[in-house]
Amino acid sequence: MNHPTIPLDHHCSVIHYESTGIWALDKATGVLSHPNKERKKGKPARTLLNAEYNHDEECYTWDNKDGEQQKLYLVHRLDSPTSGVIIATSKLSTAHIIKDLFRTKEVHKTYFALIRPKGAIKEGIWKDHLKEKREDGKIRVWKGTGSVALTKASIERKKGGLYGLAMVRLQPLTGRTHQLRVQCALRGHSIIGDKSYGDFSFNRKISRATKIDRLCLHAGEIEFKITVEGKSINFFADAPLPRSMGKLLI
Repeated sequence: MNHPTIPLDHHCSVIHYESTGIWALDKATGVLSHPNKERKKGKPARTLLNAEYNHDEECYTWDNKDGEQQKLYLVHRLDSPTSGVIIATSKLSTAHIIKDLFRTKEVHKTYFALIRPKGAIKEGIWKDHLKEKREDGKIRVWKGTGSVALTKASIERKKGGLYGLAMVRLQPLTGRTHQLRVQCALRGHSIIGDKSYGDFSFNRKISRATKIDRLCLHAGEIEFKITVEGKSINFFADAPLPRSMGKLLI
């Protein structure tokens, strides 16, 4: 796959590149989609690209070897602990088109999560009203009177293995903050490694036994249709399940 050089974090990779300037990148867990506006003192946080980020334009900027300014526009985000597919584009006009597709729910996303089921896993459409609140500078989300969250859920792998874990396929139909993590927790199926809504004692047990300490939520697939420069594209990208998550299923 031929593509221009970008200053990508060394734990991340290019999955797919379209000649029209659309990129699919595989973001590693613990990497920020972009730097926070207010940077904390101390060691700089790891970000998707090792480059400056313009929050107003929502793009990374850097100079290539010829001194020409390059830009890469983000069209959506993944939380730092979540790994997997993230879409970006080299062109502002294309960024606007893809963002509109996200707003009109024409982008189809599939996540995979490792859970420790408590009871039967209900497949189908999960529907919850979620409310956001800020505690100690951090956003917390829980069941309330706020916006509706819809997710299509199915069992990808039944409960089993050394730790009695299952893997679920989650396809969000809405885009609420922490939606998948909260909806799993509300059903007693907290995602492994979730430090906000998880089973903290079980997470510690898993971490001590395996040395794996991550949120086991992975953006596995993304798909949409787009017309750019007169060219109709069925864009699809998938990121393989991380080895760390696979090991927990053995």
